[in-house]
Amino acid sequence: MTHQELLRKLGETAGIELELSGHSTAAAKFDGDEVNFESDGERLYIYADIASAEGRDADFGRLLESNNLFAGTDGATIGLDRARGTFTLCRMVEGDVEYGAFERTVASFVTALRLVRRELSEDDDPASAPQPAIGHLNDGHIMQV
Repeated sequence: MTHQELLRKLGETAGIELELSGHSTAAAKFDGDEVNFESDGERLYIYADIASAEGRDADFGRLLESNNLFAGTDGATIGLDRARGTFTLCRMVEGDVEYGAFERTVASFVTALRLVRRELSEDDDPASAPQPAIGHLNDGHIMQV
Protein backbone atom coordinates (compact mmCIF):
# COMPACT_ATOMS: atom_id res chain seq x y z
CA MET A 1 0.00 0.00 0.00
CA THR A 2 1.15 3.55 -0.62
CA HIS A 3 1.80 5.87 2.32
CA GLN A 4 -1.36 7.78 1.46
CA GLU A 5 -3.40 4.55 1.41
CA LEU A 6 -1.94 3.41 4.75
CA LEU A 7 -2.76 6.72 6.42
CA ARG A 8 -6.21 6.91 4.88
CA LYS A 9 -7.05 3.41 6.16
CA LEU A 10 -5.59 4.23 9.60
CA GLY A 11 -7.83 7.28 9.67
CA GLU A 12 -10.87 5.22 8.66
CA THR A 13 -10.08 2.68 11.38
CA ALA A 14 -9.72 5.46 13.96
CA GLY A 15 -12.77 7.37 12.73
CA ILE A 16 -10.80 10.44 11.67
CA GLU A 17 -9.73 11.98 8.40
CA LEU A 18 -6.03 11.32 7.91
CA GLU A 19 -4.25 12.08 4.64
CA LEU A 20 -0.89 13.41 3.57
CA SER A 21 -0.90 17.13 2.82
CA GLY A 22 0.65 18.72 -0.26
CA HIS A 23 3.89 18.81 1.74
CA SER A 24 3.64 15.02 2.32
CA THR A 25 2.92 15.45 6.03
CA ALA A 26 0.05 14.53 8.33
CA ALA A 27 -0.64 14.53 12.06
CA ALA A 28 -3.10 12.76 14.33
CA LYS A 29 -3.79 12.73 18.05
CA PHE A 30 -4.19 9.41 19.80
CA ASP A 31 -5.82 10.12 23.16
CA GLY A 32 -4.06 13.49 23.21
CA ASP A 33 -0.66 12.20 22.03
CA GLU A 34 0.20 13.99 18.77
CA VAL A 35 1.97 11.84 16.20
CA ASN A 36 3.37 13.21 12.95
CA PHE A 37 3.80 11.39 9.65
CA GLU A 38 6.05 12.49 6.79
CA SER A 39 6.70 10.74 3.49
CA ASP A 40 9.67 11.21 1.20
CA GLY A 41 8.16 8.79 -1.31
CA GLU A 42 10.37 5.88 -0.26
CA ARG A 43 10.04 6.05 3.52
CA LEU A 44 7.29 7.09 5.89
CA TYR A 45 8.60 8.70 9.05
CA ILE A 46 6.52 8.51 12.21
CA TYR A 47 7.68 10.97 14.87
CA ALA A 48 6.61 12.87 17.95
CA ASP A 49 8.01 15.21 20.56
CA ILE A 50 8.65 13.47 23.87
CA ALA A 51 9.45 16.44 26.11
CA SER A 52 11.58 19.53 26.41
CA ALA A 53 15.27 18.74 26.72
CA GLU A 54 16.02 22.00 28.52
CA GLY A 55 17.66 21.37 31.89
CA ARG A 56 17.46 17.60 31.49
CA ASP A 57 21.13 16.71 31.16
CA ALA A 58 20.71 14.11 33.90
CA ASP A 59 18.14 12.26 31.74
CA PHE A 60 20.45 11.62 28.78
CA GLY A 61 21.85 8.38 30.25
CA ARG A 62 18.38 7.01 30.98
CA LEU A 63 17.22 7.86 27.45
CA LEU A 64 20.28 6.21 25.93
CA GLU A 65 19.55 3.06 27.93
CA SER A 66 15.98 3.05 26.61
CA ASN A 67 17.31 3.61 23.09
CA ASN A 68 19.94 0.85 23.30
CA LEU A 69 18.77 -2.07 21.17
CA PHE A 70 15.27 -0.53 21.36
CA ALA A 71 15.00 -1.72 25.00
CA GLY A 72 12.36 0.85 25.86
CA THR A 73 11.20 1.99 22.44
CA ASP A 74 9.96 -1.12 20.61
CA GLY A 75 11.79 -0.28 17.39
CA ALA A 76 11.64 3.51 17.55
CA THR A 77 14.63 5.74 18.25
CA ILE A 78 15.02 8.58 20.70
CA GLY A 79 16.72 11.71 19.43
CA LEU A 80 17.50 15.28 20.34
CA ASP A 81 16.26 18.14 18.19
CA ARG A 82 18.85 20.63 19.40
CA ALA A 83 17.37 23.51 17.38
CA ARG A 84 14.04 23.18 19.22
CA GLY A 85 15.47 21.86 22.49
CA THR A 86 13.23 18.79 22.36
CA PHE A 87 13.62 15.05 22.81
CA THR A 88 11.93 13.21 19.94
CA LEU A 89 10.85 9.68 19.13
CA CYS A 90 11.02 8.47 15.52
CA ARG A 91 10.21 5.32 13.61
CA MET A 92 10.58 4.68 9.89
CA VAL A 93 8.43 2.47 7.68
CA GLU A 94 10.12 1.34 4.50
CA GLY A 95 9.05 -0.71 1.54
CA ASP A 96 5.74 -2.39 0.81
CA VAL A 97 3.84 -2.78 4.06
CA GLU A 98 0.49 -4.44 4.59
CA TYR A 99 -2.03 -2.46 6.61
CA GLY A 100 -2.15 -4.74 9.67
CA ALA A 101 1.61 -4.48 10.17
CA PHE A 102 1.41 -0.69 9.76
CA GLU A 103 -1.35 -0.39 12.35
CA ARG A 104 0.68 -2.48 14.81
CA THR A 105 3.72 -0.28 14.15
CA VAL A 106 1.77 2.90 14.88
CA ALA A 107 0.21 1.35 17.99
CA SER A 108 3.59 0.24 19.35
CA PHE A 109 5.01 3.70 18.56
CA VAL A 110 2.27 5.40 20.59
CA THR A 111 2.81 2.95 23.47
CA ALA A 112 6.58 3.60 23.40
CA LEU A 113 5.97 7.36 23.31
CA ARG A 114 3.81 7.12 26.42
CA LEU A 115 6.33 4.93 28.22
CA VAL A 116 9.27 7.22 27.46
CA ARG A 117 7.25 10.28 28.47
CA ARG A 118 6.42 8.57 31.74
CA GLU A 119 10.11 7.79 32.26
CA LEU A 120 10.83 11.50 32.05
CA SER A 121 7.88 12.62 34.13
CA GLU A 122 8.42 13.61 37.69
CA ASP A 123 5.20 11.88 38.70
CA ASP A 124 6.10 8.41 40.01
CA ASP A 125 2.48 7.58 40.81
CA PRO A 126 1.77 4.06 39.46
CA ALA A 127 -1.83 5.10 38.80
CA SER A 128 -0.54 7.43 36.09
CA ALA A 129 0.91 4.56 34.04
CA PRO A 130 0.34 5.05 30.32
CA GLN A 131 -2.40 3.08 28.67
CA PRO A 132 -1.15 0.75 25.92
CA ALA A 133 -2.19 1.69 22.42
CA ILE A 134 -2.54 -1.98 21.55
CA GLY A 135 -5.53 -3.84 22.88
CA HIS A 136 -8.30 -6.09 21.74
CA LEU A 137 -11.44 -4.07 21.28
CA ASN A 138 -14.91 -5.45 20.76
CA ASP A 139 -15.15 -3.95 17.28
CA GLY A 140 -12.16 -5.95 16.04
CA HIS A 141 -9.68 -3.06 15.82
CA ILE A 142 -6.42 -3.19 17.73
CA MET A 143 -5.79 0.54 17.95
CA GLN A 144 -7.38 2.77 20.54
CA VAL A 145 -7.75 6.38 19.50
